[in-house]
Order: sequence, then structure tokens, then C-alpha cells
Amino acid sequence: MSKSFSVHPQYIEQVQSAWRRKVDEDGQSLLEELGLSSSDLNIFLRGQPVNSLHFVGICHILGLDWREIAGLELQSQLLFPSLELPIDYTNFTKEVTTINDALGTLVETLCEMLRRLTRKAGDVVGADRTSIFLLDQQTNTLGSINAEDGHGGSLVIDIPSDRGIASLAVASSEVINIPFDVYDDPRSEEAKRTDKKTGYRTYTMLTWPLFNEQKNIVAVVQLINKLKPIYEPEDYLSRRIDTDGFTEEDEALFAQFTPSILKTLERCQFCYQLTQKLKDNVFTSEEEMAQQSELVAELQIMEQQLHRNLDRI
Repeated sequence: MSKSFSVHPQYIEQVQSAWRRKVDEDGQSLLEELGLSSSDLNIFLRGQPVNSLHFVGICHILGLDWREIAGLELQSQLLFPSLELPIDYTNFTKEVTTINDALGTLVETLCEMLRRLTRKAGDVVGADRTSIFLLDQQTNTLGSINAEDGHGGSLVIDIPSDRGIASLAVASSEVINIPFDVYDDPRSEEAKRTDKKTGYRTYTMLTWPLFNEQKNIVAVVQLINKLKPIYEPEDYLSRRIDTDGFTEEDEALFAQFTPSILKTLERCQFCYQLTQKLKDNVFTSEEEMAQQSELVAELQIMEQQLHRNLDRI
């Protein structure tokens, strides 16, 4: 992959317009997250070459397809006039190792980010445990969740896309608040199955879909078992929980909290979708390998952005 990219002349007006809209929101803070200066941005907006990772990051923030903005799609026929050339599988093996390394680094950072976000979200409303479900917009299904295990660590649970309260929250685009006792609710079959696997007991639940500016669901936060204001940590869970469940005041408080984590979760969602693209794909042609290299660059820029945000949580 090239060391630098520039905005194709055909798209300069488009990126300048997209940035003006962002400046009205929080353009400066976005620059800081990318580690860029105003002069770096001006170079980008004028169509001059910039570092490829910065190029990908700016395009992602602006909601633009970086391949299109760089003019790569316009050049694809020139770059790959024929796919009949012999493939060097020695270099291909080396490329795959690089991709696996990039993927592993991103997944580690992504999991740590989700661990911190789940704990922070749970603390806001006094939930005993919290789970975050990332929505894969390309398949419209929920992926894995990073959930607290109750011992300071986390566990990953796969949830079917057609079952569970989180999936219902996606389908309805509504907050679902189930009071004591969740097991009495006919929608709780998936919660019962999960509890059986983990040895935990769900009594109350607040499931909250998070939307981006385009009104698309980014993630679903599931808050489990509202705790009493005062309790003995050594008590059984049944004695620590508040049987009144999550209140309207809790919902109002969480609604105020969600904007502070939304942008980070958008980045997590984007990273998750990239990992899904890479982990099961087998690339054989020269064009496919070039596309995979482009995805590696996206993985790297997303990992860097997530890593910079870790200390802020």
C-alpha cells in the first residue's frame, strides 16, 4: 500500500463541504483524537498527499469512503488490467502473517475498550453487570458481546441474531425495561440460557439501543440487575438487588450519559466490522490481496484511534 494518499480532484469540493459540516459540531476535538494539526488538515483538504493512515482516519470521521475519495476505484482498471499474472505465494504467506498481527492487535485494543465502557456504563445507574452488543450494519446482526464476569474480568458470549432482548431492542429500536423478575417475562428464554451457561442470575434488565447521527443503531447496552443504594458486598445477589428495578430516573440519567460514549462505540463498531471482513476471508488473486492490504491499513488507523481514547475512559 502507498505511503501517502491525496484527495482526487473530483472529490475536493465534497470533502471540503463534509469538513465544514463537522466544524460546526466538534471538528477540533476530532483533530486532537487523530493527532493532527490544522496544517495537516489543510493539506488534506487541498488535495495534497498526506500519510495514508491519517488519510483513512480523516475520511472515516467525515463519513466518506476513503478508497473512493482517493480515486482508487477510478484507477482500479489501470492498476489491475489482468489477473492472469502468476502469484508469488511466498510473499502472500508473509502478507497473511502481517494481517493476522494487525487483526490481533486491534482485537486486543477493542476488547479493552469495551471492558472499560461496560464498567463505566454500569456504574452510571448502579447495575451489577453490563454487556455491550455491537451491531454489524452490513449483515444487520448482533456480533459478540464483551460482558463483565463479576470478578473484574470479562467474557465473550455469542448471541443469536434472532433471539434475546438485545435483538428485540434492535428490531423495535426502543428501550426495553424489564422489572423484577425477568424470568417471568415470556421474552426471557435467551437470558435463562445464558444464565445457565454462566452460573449467573438475571432479575432485572434495562436494554438500550444507541443511535448515530444518521439514526442507525450502533450498539445495544444491556444493564443487568439494579443494585440497592446500600448493600453488603458479601451478601448473595438476591439480597443485593433492588427489586424495584431500573427506574425512570435511571433511564433519564443513562440518556444523559450515552452521548459521551457514542463516538467511541462507533469506532468500535467500525473496527468490529473490519475484523469480521478479515478473519474468515481467504484471498487468492492479486486484486483481492491488494484489497486486503487496504483493510489492514484501516485496522491500523482504527486501533491507533481506539488506543488514544483508552486513557480517557
